[in-house]
Amino acid sequence: MSSGPFSDVTILDLTSVISGPFATAILADQGARVIKVESMAGDTMRFGGAMRKGVSSFFMALNRNKESIAIDLQKQEGVDLILKLAEKADVCLQNYRPGVVDRLGIGYEQLKAVNPAIIYGSISGAGASGPYAERRFYDPVIQAYAGYANAQKVNEEPQLIKMMLCDKVTALTMSQALSAALYHRARTGEGRHVEVSMLESCLYFFWPDRMTSQTFAEELDFPVPDLNAIYRVLPTQDGFITFIVISVEEFRSLATALGRDEWLSDPRFESTQSFRLNYAEVFPDIAQDIATKSTDEIVRLFMDADVPFGVVLDEDSILQDPQVVSEGLIAIHHDTDIGEVRAANRSIRFSGMETGFQTLAPGLSAHRGKVLSDIGLSDDAVSQLVEQGVVG
Repeated sequence: MSSGPFSDVTILDLTSVISGPFATAILADQGARVIKVESMAGDTMRFGGAMRKGVSSFFMALNRNKESIAIDLQKQEGVDLILKLAEKADVCLQNYRPGVVDRLGIGYEQLKAVNPAIIYGSISGAGASGPYAERRFYDPVIQAYAGYANAQKVNEEPQLIKMMLCDKVTALTMSQALSAALYHRARTGEGRHVEVSMLESCLYFFWPDRMTSQTFAEELDFPVPDLNAIYRVLPTQDGFITFIVISVEEFRSLATALGRDEWLSDPRFESTQSFRLNYAEVFPDIAQDIATKSTDEIVRLFMDADVPFGVVLDEDSILQDPQVVSEGLIAIHHDTDIGEVRAANRSIRFSGMETGFQTLAPGLSAHRGKVLSDIGLSDDAVSQLVEQGVVG
């Protein structure tokens, strides 16, 4: 069994918080060796999320399958170590604000000088230039600027999506971009600077369904369907359920499931186009019908009629969901210090390869000796760097 498609790739991870660590975690799940370089105090996510015996759930999820070394980049000796590590790395990823890595001496040009074939990834909030370039960005800020908050309006008041969606969209975008750059290098031998901004990647992600009215600059022939009319969670007698029908055939299945035979011959629903124009008119009746039935009854009716639906699960219920259990989507590791640790096992499956959650997130600088010996430093040299405060 192979350890994954990137088992011969080494990544120098200079990132912290969410977007960068999640991007490299995806590649680590797929076999890459990821050397996480932290500040002497450690990534701030070591102190975020749920905690058990000094271990953070955030850090655990974002930094599994990695090695850790703490390096003081304010010292020239620390910068020299990064340049030495970069000589053997395939990829380097950083998410400092624009200009910081160049001032530190670890920007793309500096690493390219020691390794011309290196792929250097940069994550920024809004891009390397422009009026917002120097600002500090986090997920809610991008949700506001990229349209996500406005798209969640409730009673005309914008709402934030209650998760770090923009951070994770950026991470997925960067992991794909680095994969593409590695493919390009395999064909040409050329390194590359890969730049991903949170604003750009999240606007790209947002566009297909939420910017439909803005796609054509001229007057539209057909109005935009209102997602707020179909993206709804509805109460049953004892829980909550969601469903969606996007064609007249699916609407007829829904009508049959709810015993609304009169809709089957209603001219408002004779075609998919007319159904989309008139669907909002009958949605209150649908909601009323669902509210009179138990969740189990709705599940049975919708299953029989092949209506796309989902039962709303809380976080604990997800762990017991029969599909999640059957497919082994949750991995469990046992640690002698912190006990049982759960995580999403993987995001992708490759035939004949063992990918996903292999090792717990590392302690701060837990791999110092291994990382530095791999670049030729003796035990005495490592001890001296520790005494000088260059490495943790």
